[in-house]
Amino acid sequence: MTLFDVVSRQRRLVLLVVGLVSVAGIWAGVELPSAIYPELNFSRIKIVAQGSSLGARQVVFSVTRPLEEAVSVVPGVTRVQSHSIRGASELSITFSPTTDMAYALQLVRARVNQIQGSLPPDLDIEIERLTPSLFPILSYNLQGGDPATLYDIARYEIKPLLSRVPGVGRVDVQGSDVREIEVMVDPARLSAVGISYADLADAIRRAVTVQAVGRVAQNYRQYLIVTDQEAHSAADVGAVVLGSGLHVRDVATVQVGTEDHVRIVAGDGKPAALINVARQVGGNTVAIADSVAGVMAGLARSLPPGVRLKPVYDQAALVRDAVRSVRDAMLVGAALAVLVLLVFLRHGRITAISATSIPVTLAVTIFVMSVIGQTFNLMTLGAMAIAIGLVIDDAVVITENIARHLLLGGGRVQAIRAAVQELIWPVTTSTITTVVVFLPLGLLQGVVGQFFAALATTLTVAVLVSLALALTLIPLLAEQFVTAHEVGASVTGALARVQRGLEDLGPRYERGLARALGRPRRLGAALLVLAAGGVGLWRLVGTGFLPEIDEGAFVLDYFTPGGTALAETNREVGIAESILAATPEITGTSRRTGAELGFFATAQNSGDIVVRLTPRNRRRRDVFAVMDEVRDETATAVPRLHIEFMQILADVINDLAGAARPVEVKLFGESLDTLEAYARRLAPELERIDGLEDLYNGVSEPSAELLMRVDEAEAGRIGMTPVDVGSAVSAALLGVPAGEIRAGDRPVAVRVRAPDSVRFDPQRLRALPLLGGPGRRVTPLGSLATFAPTESRLSLERENQQQMIVMTADVSGRSLGGVMTEVRRVLAEHPAPPGVRVALAGQYAGQQEAFRALLLVLALAAVSVCAVMVVQFESFVEPLVVLLVAPVSFVGALALLFLTGTPLNVSSFMGLILLVGLIVKNGIILLDFTRLRMREEGVSLEVAIREAGRVRLRPILMTTLCTLFGLLPLALGIGAGSEMQRPLALAVIGGLALSTPITLFAVPTLLVAVRGRSFTLPRPAGR
Repeated sequence: MTLFDVVSRQRRLVLLVVGLVSVAGIWAGVELPSAIYPELNFSRIKIVAQGSSLGARQVVFSVTRPLEEAVSVVPGVTRVQSHSIRGASELSITFSPTTDMAYALQLVRARVNQIQGSLPPDLDIEIERLTPSLFPILSYNLQGGDPATLYDIARYEIKPLLSRVPGVGRVDVQGSDVREIEVMVDPARLSAVGISYADLADAIRRAVTVQAVGRVAQNYRQYLIVTDQEAHSAADVGAVVLGSGLHVRDVATVQVGTEDHVRIVAGDGKPAALINVARQVGGNTVAIADSVAGVMAGLARSLPPGVRLKPVYDQAALVRDAVRSVRDAMLVGAALAVLVLLVFLRHGRITAISATSIPVTLAVTIFVMSVIGQTFNLMTLGAMAIAIGLVIDDAVVITENIARHLLLGGGRVQAIRAAVQELIWPVTTSTITTVVVFLPLGLLQGVVGQFFAALATTLTVAVLVSLALALTLIPLLAEQFVTAHEVGASVTGALARVQRGLEDLGPRYERGLARALGRPRRLGAALLVLAAGGVGLWRLVGTGFLPEIDEGAFVLDYFTPGGTALAETNREVGIAESILAATPEITGTSRRTGAELGFFATAQNSGDIVVRLTPRNRRRRDVFAVMDEVRDETATAVPRLHIEFMQILADVINDLAGAARPVEVKLFGESLDTLEAYARRLAPELERIDGLEDLYNGVSEPSAELLMRVDEAEAGRIGMTPVDVGSAVSAALLGVPAGEIRAGDRPVAVRVRAPDSVRFDPQRLRALPLLGGPGRRVTPLGSLATFAPTESRLSLERENQQQMIVMTADVSGRSLGGVMTEVRRVLAEHPAPPGVRVALAGQYAGQQEAFRALLLVLALAAVSVCAVMVVQFESFVEPLVVLLVAPVSFVGALALLFLTGTPLNVSSFMGLILLVGLIVKNGIILLDFTRLRMREEGVSLEVAIREAGRVRLRPILMTTLCTLFGLLPLALGIGAGSEMQRPLALAVIGGLALSTPITLFAVPTLLVAVRGRSFTLPRPAGR
C-alpha cells in the first residue's frame, strides 16, 4: 500500500485536520503579538551609581574600582567596562552567552550589597539586566506650560493611567524642573543662633514626620493614635519651632521652588515633560500603542488650557508599516508565482490546486509559530515572505508530475499514485536539504544568532508544512478535480504559443546537454573563469553588519566641551534644534540635556535629541539623507557641539549588545597622557577617510574644578576635622534633605541650603560661617581652607580594570568593511608607542565575529546537505559533484550584490546559506530521475541523464522561477522594514539564477566525466 492509498482512504481525516489547523492559524494570526524584532536576550548587566559630588578621578577610586573588583569574580563574566564622570559611575558587565542571566543578576546584586558599606554615603545604585524593555516603544511630549507644572501633570496624572495599560512595562517621566520646598537659610542668622544646616534639617524632619503612637478602644471602635504634625505647605515648614521661641522662618526664607537644575528637557525647542513608555517582555507593541493612544486622547480633554500632548516616537507605526509592506510583498510574490504556474501548467484548475499550498502553508505556519512562542516581527514576517517562493516548490513538482503521468494515459488514480510514489523520496530529501542548512545556525550567538534563529525557525516550519501538504492535500485535490483534459495543451491563443515554446525547450535542452557532455574541458574552463570572477567580486563587494532600515526617526547624541555650563550647552543645542525645526521632513523633536535615552550615567554637557520624521511615503529623502544634511549644517553652525547620529532601534540594539558605534578603536595603557597623545595623532589621519563621520578622538575634555584644601591644624583648633568641614560646606552648597510635605496626594521634598547668592558666588564662599566644636564657635570658611582653580578630566573609561580611551566614529555613504580597511591602514602607518595596546571593537568586531561563525555555518550546512544526499544516492560521487559546482553559483549572488550596491552583511550571508539548500534541491530532482531510469530500464548514465534533463527541465524551471518571482518584491526593497530582507533576497535571486544553468549543464557533465558515459547501475531483482 502506497502513501497515496493511505491518504486517499483517510481523505476526510486529512481534510479535517488541515481545515482545523488552518482555522487555528487564522485565529492565531489575529492574536499573535506584534513587535519590530524577535524577543532578544542579552547577556549584559548594567550598574549605575550616582548621587556623589566627587570628580571623575575620585569616583574611579571611591566607587568604580570597588564595584569592578566586586563583580569581576561573578561566574560567567567576560568583560567589565566602566564609565566614570563627575558624581556618577556606570558599569557594563558582559557575560558568556550561555550564562543564566536571572541567576547572574542575583549574584551581581549580592556582591554589590557586600561592599556597599565601603562606598560613599547617599549613593543611589541601580542594577538592571539589559533588555529591550528598558527602552521605550512610545514617547510623548507634554508641552504648553511651565516645566514644573508639566512634570507634575505627567508624573501624577498621566503616569498612573499609563501604568495600568496591559503590556506596559515601565513609564518614565523626565522634566527640567521638579518641585521642592526651598529652605534658604541666612548663614549669618543661622550661625548667630548656633544651629548648623544639618541641625535645621533634622529639626524640620522631626517636626513634620507623622507617627502612629498607639491604639485605643472606645465605644466599640478601635482608634489609631496618630501625631497631627503633617506639613501641607511652605508656611507649615516655616512655622516649625526650633527652640527659644525661634521658628524656621526666623532664620530662613521658605518657599516653593524647584530642585537644582541638572538637566533640561524640551519638546520642539520649548519646555516640556517627556513621557517614555516601554513594553513588558512579550508585550504586543501595536496593541499597547493603540491602548496608550486611547488613554492619551481621553486625557487631552482634561488637560489645563494650552497644555497638549504630542507623540514624538511611535515604534508601533513602524511595526504596522512593516507588516503592511511584508503583506504586500507576499501578495505580489504569490501572484507572480501563480502566474508562472499558469504558464507552465496550462489550466486554471490544476494551477489553483498547486497555489492552494501557499495560503494553507502560511496559516499552518502561523499556528505553529503561536505554539512555539514566536511573534510577528521583521524576521518572522520576512521568513514568511521568503517562503512564498519556496513552499510552492514541492506542490509544483508533485503537480507537474501528476500532469505528466495523466498525459501518459491510464486511469486517473493510477496516474496520481505513480506520480506521488515516484517523487516521495526525492521531494522529501530535497526539502530536508533546505532544512538542514539552517541547523548549524544554533552556533550563532548574540544578536545575530537570535535575529536569524527566528527567521530560520519560521522558514523551516513553512517548508516542512509545505512538504506534508504536497504529499497529502495536493494529491487529494488532484484526485478530486483534475483529469487528463485539465492538463492538456491549449489549442489557440497567446498561451498556446507560449506553451509550444516551453514544449520546445525540452528537446533543445537535451541537444545542448549532449553537446556539453562531449566538451567537459570547455565547461570546466568556464567554471574556473566564473570562480576567478567570484574571487574578484568578493574583494569588490563592500561588507557591513546588520542591514540598516529607514525607521522614520533618529537620535542625535551630542556633547559640548568638558566643563561647559548647562546654560551654554542649552544655547548651543538650541541652535541644533532650530536647524532640525527648519528641515521639512522633521515633524517633531524631544531633547534631553543631562540625560539620555535608556539607562546611563550622563554628564550635564551631554544628552540627545529624538527626531521624528514624516511617514516614508510623504517625503522625498530617506532618513540617511536627512541625517547627512543636519550633520553638515550643525557642524557649520555650532562647531563646538560634537554630534553623533543613530537611528533609534539601531541605537537600542547596539547599546544592548555593547557595540555602540560602527567604528571603535580602543587604546589601553598605563599612562593616560600617552594614550591621549597617540589618539590626537591618529585623529587627523582618520578624519581623512572617506565615509567616516562624527569622529570622536576619545580624549576627555578638561573640566573646571575648585580645589578646597583644609588646614587640619586650624580646623583642629575649633574641634573640626577636614571631613567635618567638607560636610558643613556640602550642606550649605548642595543642601540637606529635610523630609517632605504632602500637598494633596503629591509628596514634595524639603531641602535646607544656603541662598543662591551665596552658593554661586566664589567671592562669598570664603565668608561662609561654619560652626565648630562643642562650643559652636563661628569661623569663616576662608580661615580654615584655601581654594585653587584647576582642571581635571571630565570622564574616565576602563575595561577589565585597565584604563583606556575609545575613539569612535560612524559610517555614512560607504560600507563598514571599506572604512575599516582604511582604519587598519592608518593604524599600520602610525604604530602605537611602547606600552599602548590597540584593539578594534564596536560593530566591526561584531561583524567579524558573525562572519566567522557564518562561514562555519556555511561549511557545516554543506556537510549536512552532503550527508542527506549520501543517504539518498548511496554514493559520494553525486553529492560531491553537486557541492563542487555550488560555490560557483555564489558568483551570481555576489554579482547582483555588487551591481545593486548592497554590502555583504549578515542578511546576504544568510542568503548564501539558504542558497546551498536550493541549489542542491534542483540537483536532487535531476539526478534522482537519472538513477530511477538507470535502475528501471538498465540504460547507461549518458542516456539516462539526457532523458532526465528533458523530463525534469519543466519542474526545475517552474520551481526556480516561482522562487525568483516570489522573492522579487523583497529584492525591490519597497516599504518599511524591507531593508532587512532585501540583501538576503538579492543573494538568493542572483545565486539561483546562475545555479540553474550550472545545475542543468555542469552537474551532468561533471558526473559523466567522473562516472563515464557507459556507467550503469544493477537493476533490481525481478526486472
